[in-house]
Amino acid sequence: MIDKQRIPIFKMLTVGLLPSVLKVAFYRMQGARIGNNVSIGPLSVLVAEKLEIGDGTRIGFATILRGREITLKRHVKIGSMTFFDVERIFIDDDAKINEQVFAGGPMLPESYLHIGKNTIVMQYTFLNATKPLVIGDGTGIGGHCLLFTHGSWQSVIDGYPVTFAPITLGKNVWLPWRVFIMPGVTVGDGATIGANSLVTKDVPASSLAAGSPAKVLRGPDQYPQRLTDDQKRDHIKAILAEFAGYLSYHGIGVAREETPTGIRIHTTSSKRQELFVALQPVSATEVRFTEAEACAVALFGFTSPPVAGGQVLWADCARQSRIGSSDIGEETLLFLSRYGMRFYRAD
Repeated sequence: MIDKQRIPIFKMLTVGLLPSVLKVAFYRMQGARIGNNVSIGPLSVLVAEKLEIGDGTRIGFATILRGREITLKRHVKIGSMTFFDVERIFIDDDAKINEQVFAGGPMLPESYLHIGKNTIVMQYTFLNATKPLVIGDGTGIGGHCLLFTHGSWQSVIDGYPVTFAPITLGKNVWLPWRVFIMPGVTVGDGATIGANSLVTKDVPASSLAAGSPAKVLRGPDQYPQRLTDDQKRDHIKAILAEFAGYLSYHGIGVAREETPTGIRIHTTSSKRQELFVALQPVSATEVRFTEAEACAVALFGFTSPPVAGGQVLWADCARQSRIGSSDIGEETLLFLSRYGMRFYRAD
């Protein structure tokens, strides 16, 4: 009675074969709102009654997104051979979905998948959004994770358990690889779940839980560790030393200079760029650059707000915010993200 093709083969072999520019134009003709610099890979299709895609979003090869409403905000990245089939899909700025992630399951009118800003979902993860599945900003979901908002097979009238309930993951939650989240679970902001854990009950904010079933091992009074300002500076110095070595390894010449206020890194190759990392509170008006492309990172924040302009990226660690863009800036923030440091767009 309700006819729904499992894989939209016809659309993949028609619209899916169009070059990205023509594909974007086709979806716009169908009423979609699509921003600038959007790329949709070969064989990839989006099937929706209402479609919105923000600037700079990238979709890889042979990816299928299907739902009544699909919203992809700015600079979203979705890898190849990913399949989302949910009534309503919302993916916020700078979220990243790796290759071969599946989202679907038995659909209900309230089926909804929300993926927050700067969140990453790694490969082979299964997201069941039969009931609403909400993943907060800055959350990391490792590969082979399983998040199920429904559990049923054996007959409920024979006394077997059947559960349909939403899942909510707060902001800055970390699920390493192979974590199973059961229906009805809420994981609070800043919580960490150990790998290979089965989570059957709520996990409070700022806590560490692990096991099968998972139990809270450390509460907010013990987790995460509180660092002194000097310890934060030491971490940043070590990360910048590694970053300089990383650039050199890839054939980019660098010169590093430590000053009383912070650390400067200049590239010495043909394309000259500059990075300044302030190790104490600094006014944006005090920061000076000699190169056309630059990045300023303030560990303890800017005492006066930076203004976007030119090819400069400003990043404020204290506020977790960023303004503007540059090659050296994007490379720096990508490297800092390896250490869990994420920045949200303020422009």
